[in-house]
Amino acid sequence: MFENVGHVLYHVLIILFPILFYYQFLNKGALGLKEKVNYRFLFIMLVMVICTMSFPIEVTDGSYYDQKLIPVILSFLYGGLLTGAIVVMSMLYYLYIIGDSNIMVMVINYFILSALLMIFRNRYSSLSLKKKISIVSFIFLLITATRAIRLFHLNEEKEIFLNVLVSIITWISLVTAIMIIENLNMQMQLQHELQRSEKLKVVSELAASVAHEVRNPMTSTRGFLQLMSQDGNLNSSQKRYIDISIEELDRAQSIIQDYLSLAKPNKQGMDRINVSKELQHVVQLMSTYTTLNNTSIRHEIEDELYIKANKDEMKQVLINLIKNAIEAIDKDGMVTVKASSSRGMVLIEIMDDGVGMTPQQVERLGTPFYSTKDKGTGIGLTISFQIIELLQGKIEVTSEVGKGSIFTIKLPLETSENS
Repeated sequence: MFENVGHVLYHVLIILFPILFYYQFLNKGALGLKEKVNYRFLFIMLVMVICTMSFPIEVTDGSYYDQKLIPVILSFLYGGLLTGAIVVMSMLYYLYIIGDSNIMVMVINYFILSALLMIFRNRYSSLSLKKKISIVSFIFLLITATRAIRLFHLNEEKEIFLNVLVSIITWISLVTAIMIIENLNMQMQLQHELQRSEKLKVVSELAASVAHEVRNPMTSTRGFLQLMSQDGNLNSSQKRYIDISIEELDRAQSIIQDYLSLAKPNKQGMDRINVSKELQHVVQLMSTYTTLNNTSIRHEIEDELYIKANKDEMKQVLINLIKNAIEAIDKDGMVTVKASSSRGMVLIEIMDDGVGMTPQQVERLGTPFYSTKDKGTGIGLTISFQIIELLQGKIEVTSEVGKGSIFTIKLPLETSENS
């Protein structure tokens, strides 16, 4: 019996080593590839399932166990539906090649397992680590119980104990693999956020040191241009040139003000505000802008949604995101604004049916100096991301080229007036 346990421990190495190898050498740039098949992860899962099946554990004469269940579960939960389906089909085809006598039973069992994993996967990524382990353990317990019942009906009670022992070690391997993947994913996310914070810090220091020095001569220049425009000896062309110069100076002032907002975000003036009311005001304000751009805007806003924020800054974020959505549409398009509450969070969705973005463009959103618009600086969206982060929220972006984009703002719901 202890010799069999040793073989199981070899399988633990087969499971854990490929995962560590993947995150150490093959996972570069994989962060954010949620909508596509990660072929490197798929390759690791295929190697894992083939190795476990190629070196099965002989518990008793003619009775074998392996840990192919682990890569199947990991493939669905962390690789996606297509990755999981490919791993299951490859596993079944391998069983067919080696002439497994229970191939039809395996097809039925893994079809049921795949259906369960597809059901749980929709909510899996948003759960805490504790709940993730609980769900996976529940599924694994069902599998172990069905195996034990099958052995009992076959009058093979002696194998039930070994089956339970092997299943316990397999469950420990599965939970360990999940914890490793979750921790490494968290480290990657933290590293990504740290890099972004460092970029913001550089821009903030640059803004703080340069902006004031630039604004002073620009303010003086604007003042002299205004005095010149009042000269009665100027002709219409000269006045028009001066007006254009003043407009461009004001635009430059606005960009500098964005840099100053980035350098010194406002952490004061936080009040309990009715974001439903503010959002309705912003939609009414932007309706004129949609008319000028031959687009339309509609809204579905739930009443009495409260958050704790600075009213002016929150309005700045909403205007910026809705304006970007309008400008992303060529013509005759629609911008939809929705607001609702769910699980203690306020969800604000800004959707457009415009040109959309590639996954690489979505990944770079919020980075200083990056913009998908020809005349954009990227600072406005960077400030919006920073403001939402200061409110303990986040902005999630999903987009598809040619079909449009969805910006989802998630903020903590403020329920108490005295909070």
